[in-house]
Amino acid sequence: MEYVVRIDKQGRMVIPASIRVSLGIVDGCKALVRLDGWGLIVEVVDEDLESCVAEWREMALSLHAEPFAEDVEESWRWMSREYAERKLGFR
Repeated sequence: MEYVVRIDKQGRMVIPASIRVSLGIVDGCKALVRLDGWGLIVEVVDEDLESCVAEWREMALSLHAEPFAEDVEESWRWMSREYAERKLGFR
């Protein structure tokens, strides 16, 4: 879809109804506006997504995970030391 719209002296423009319906734009919804060269990009902000990301962030920051590591000898269980040294060019 492509439309030509007028911009008033306060910088406002009306987004055509068919585009608003397609994007689910309703009164009070938020949009991200950015400049791209000589173009203007307007993206609808999905507030449900924003709230989910904020919730996940809080949950991740509240976790107190302990770092862990295998013992060196335990990690060699899956391959021989000789094989690893050959692959790395030490033999």
